[in-house]
Amino acid sequence: MTTSISNRQSVIQIVKAASSDIIGTLGGDIFSFAVGLMLLHRTHSAISFGLGSIIYPVVGLLLVMPVGNLVDRRRHKPLILVSKLTVIMALLLYSWGVARVNAPMLLAIALLVVIAGCDKVTNTTFTAAVHELVNDNHVKMLATIEQAATAGIQLVAPVLAALLYGWIGFAGIVRVVIVTEVLTWLIALSMRFHPLTDTDDGGTAKSQWAQFQVGLRYIREHFTLLSVVLMGIFLNFLLASIDVGLPYAIVQERHLGSTRLSWVLSAFSGGVLLGNLVLSVLPKFKNVHLTILRLSLVIGSLIAVVGLTFMAPLTATVLVVGLIGIALVIGLVLAFVNTPMSVYMQMTVPTRLLGRVGSTFATLMQLALPLGTVVYGMLFQHIAAGPVYLVTGLVIVGYIALNLRTAQRHYRDNPDA
Repeated sequence: MTTSISNRQSVIQIVKAASSDIIGTLGGDIFSFAVGLMLLHRTHSAISFGLGSIIYPVVGLLLVMPVGNLVDRRRHKPLILVSKLTVIMALLLYSWGVARVNAPMLLAIALLVVIAGCDKVTNTTFTAAVHELVNDNHVKMLATIEQAATAGIQLVAPVLAALLYGWIGFAGIVRVVIVTEVLTWLIALSMRFHPLTDTDDGGTAKSQWAQFQVGLRYIREHFTLLSVVLMGIFLNFLLASIDVGLPYAIVQERHLGSTRLSWVLSAFSGGVLLGNLVLSVLPKFKNVHLTILRLSLVIGSLIAVVGLTFMAPLTATVLVVGLIGIALVIGLVLAFVNTPMSVYMQMTVPTRLLGRVGSTFATLMQLALPLGTVVYGMLFQHIAAGPVYLVTGLVIVGYIALNLRTAQRHYRDNPDA
């Protein structure tokens, strides 16, 4: 692989990518929060707020093979532009049909399916195109700045979404999202993708499955990637308790309102923002895998603390303040888990395989979310939030401790791994 991207060109691309993330995340998060509130208020069901958590992983799983193969065999910029344009057309069609078709809930679900499919294409393509946008010296900077920009918007998006939902309603929010999607399309159009000379497709296989197996085999043959994927499947199932449980526990169980819920959710993003700002000035971790495992122990402990917080006889104000503080720390730790892993994959996986490996990696990491959303949706409707979070946190700590011992033994026996 060769490319002649200067430092100046890399910085310009980073600014454009960050701007696109800010605008796109703002629109997407406002829309997701608004959909969740609409469904929660209409159905009074814990699972309704996590509908997106079901749709996105399921669509991602269905598309993991064709999208991974497509991204590794087609030019990246046209894929991104077509994907974003499809979202704009779907939003316009929804805005037209919502006032004419007497099935607003079904229309919203259909729209989420389309957006989930397009996001799968866009995100996988951007992952595979990193080396076409910046040189190797700026890969870490791109990852940390994008994460920080996204987290900064997520910090205010829930609060802004709650305000807009009460002011202009769900239909008005759809119109706002259309504008944000048009802006991100224009930014993508202005970005320059430098072609790479490494065009080897990793084999002569023609079938979809045979092409996909190349990326799958790469993950299976690399201990760190395989271990993190398996750990991610298990953890994401348990972390669905956050996506489903907090909205239900705060809004339905404790009756603290949507505004206080938005404060707690914003604290998660605030922690991620802070964590990425710190990461931007820190050197690379010596062993990404062991670092992720140790930090995951912290996350499990904090979730157990969330359970104790709900179980304690606290006033509404003290409860919310406590949850905000815990969410802030969890978000900070998550930044130290997610960003280094993203950089590790970009710097170690061959460019010709990034589409397939990235698509498989992201999909398998999210695979357990739909099941977790369903299971925790039922648990929170029949069991108080405190015990559910306490047990979840303890299970995470036990599972990660076992994985940490296995990983330490592996690296001790394989010092060059």
